[in-house]
Amino acid sequence: GKRALPATVTVLPMARGIPKPPTDLGPEGRRLWKRAWGSAITWLSPDSDSTQLEETCRTADDLKVARYRYRATSDPKDARAVVALSKQLTEGLAALAFTPTARTRMGVAEVKAVDKIDQILNRRAGN
Repeated sequence: GKRALPATVTVLPMARGIPKPPTDLGPEGRRLWKRAWGSAITWLSPDSDSTQLEETCRTADDLKVARYRYRATSDPKDARAVVALSKQLTEGLAALAFTPTARTRMGVAEVKAVDKIDQILNRRAGN
């Protein structure tokens, strides 16, 4: 039968194709925008997630610039900017369920190759 959703779950409308990216995004941000909507269209909602994705895409653009600058200068201040922006990007991606931990929390299936060790452990566990 049909399973009822818990009372705390709100069903949001799914995007119909890839929404148009913000005009101020650079190449990295546009690439992430397209990849995000293309791979997560089933769980991203244009109603609730667009702002978070926009900021994450801008961070991707900023990180690219910061990395370029650090490679040109080797200045420790520029290295700190790369680290800070990289952390901010990872946090933004996690907020959108683009990290393995975040996807697991959401219950989004993960593709995983079963290797020999997994097979042996599964046999021992009786699976």
